[in-house]
Amino acid sequence: MTEVSGWLWLIVFIPLLGCEAPLFLEEVAAQHKEATHRSDMFQAAAASDEVIVVVGTMGAVLTSRDGGETWLREVLKDKPFLIDVARCPDGTFAMLDVSRKLWLGDGLPGQWQAVAIDTQEALQAMTCDAEGTFWVVGGFSTILTSKDRGVSWRTTSLGEDLHFTGVQILDGQHAFVSGEFGALAYSQDGGESWQPLTPLADDFYPQDALFISPQEGWVVGLSGTILHTRDGGGSWQRQATGTEVPLYGIALNDGVLYVVGGNGTLLRKQLEPGSGWQPIDHGKPIRFYLRAVTPLAEGKLLIGGGYGALHIVSA
Repeated sequence: MTEVSGWLWLIVFIPLLGCEAPLFLEEVAAQHKEATHRSDMFQAAAASDEVIVVVGTMGAVLTSRDGGETWLREVLKDKPFLIDVARCPDGTFAMLDVSRKLWLGDGLPGQWQAVAIDTQEALQAMTCDAEGTFWVVGGFSTILTSKDRGVSWRTTSLGEDLHFTGVQILDGQHAFVSGEFGALAYSQDGGESWQPLTPLADDFYPQDALFISPQEGWVVGLSGTILHTRDGGGSWQRQATGTEVPLYGIALNDGVLYVVGGNGTLLRKQLEPGSGWQPIDHGKPIRFYLRAVTPLAEGKLLIGGGYGALHIVSA
């Protein structure tokens, strides 16, 4: 480019920037006034009768006290990556931070308290059982429990070099964990001991799992895969889904199973034998993935995921 042509290019280009920049900045400013941002990557949600809590990357915490009609946004100090959230029977919400912390609170902004988790392992998922015990799972097949709100922790490892990425407590005795390489384990004594189950075929990596009894459950994952067991994980059968998108979350609401995944996918299935998985047209402009799926009152469902996707749907 000659010196003259270079100056001509600058003369043309600068006025264009001068016209477009204010419009762009106004759009950004308006978007940041909203509770959800396009940069939000929502990971999980939990709900009580009064409060809904949604967590995501960069410390984003959204809460609603009117069933998702309006949201309050909060960003925690140091913007931790929040990967999971659970509600305890006493109304406490516990949010899992990948930097080995729990954030505890009742859903009111500005009142979250951080509690360190005594481990060196990478943490992946958590839940809170009917007794208020915290359960956290992660690297090196580690299972951690705390009965005193995180003051002390009991650590169990199955000795396998793999990550557990899911944990579910059915009652005071029965519990399941799931993870990479198709790993599954089961406890029938409240976590005092664990029995490894036969790994899922082809090292299938469950993105989420849901058991409705010690015998019956489902796991979901890549390539539109949903597997079902009726014998406590001894054997699994693939169920037709009609999709090849990755599936990330599963939940039960009023006798209906719901699964969310890539491209805004939402599937449903009645628990009754013989019913199949059906796609739901939720009518929301979601082009990316859904990961969070949480049952709400009156048959409604919260769905959330990438790029600020957060909606309440009647499914």
